[in-house]
Amino acid sequence: MKQFETKLTVRIYDTKLIENLNMIVKLNKNRYQTKNQLIVELLERGIKDKMKDFPTPPDTPAGASAIPPIFNKDDTSAMLKQLKEMIGDMHDYNKKHVEGLLAHLKMSERMSSSIYNILLAIATDEPITKMQVEIGYMDDVPKRFVEFLNKLLSALHDDSGGDDGDSEDLTGLAN
Repeated sequence: MKQFETKLTVRIYDTKLIENLNMIVKLNKNRYQTKNQLIVELLERGIKDKMKDFPTPPDTPAGASAIPPIFNKDDTSAMLKQLKEMIGDMHDYNKKHVEGLLAHLKMSERMSSSIYNILLAIATDEPITKMQVEIGYMDDVPKRFVEFLNKLLSALHDDSGGDDGDSEDLTGLAN
């Protein structure tokens, strides 16, 4: 038995087609010793011809860029309009989410500051009441953290000029 055996069974009910296959084999005995050889060749030819009906992508990315797009003016303007709408929708979506993130960050900043200031008051035996905490008396960000944040933001604005955004310049600010 062969190492790799692939089988395909085809049932042909058209007697005229079978007669034509038999006639081709009979007239080409030197070329086809079996009907199988003829059927395989016919399948290969048919498949090759049928594959022309289906668009095939280029083999390489470079080949894909070599195919010039064919658009008429109406298609191009419709696509540009659709792209503009998609970009606008993405901008609105991102803006909503960024605004939500900023609100959560601001709230976290206030809570952290409040906790820090309460712990500092406890450590220095400073009297503090529940009312002071509730009305936001302890919410202010300590001055040293404001200064640190300003240094970080300034370093980020300076780095955004053309660098690849490495954080090495910011490491000296953490000390």
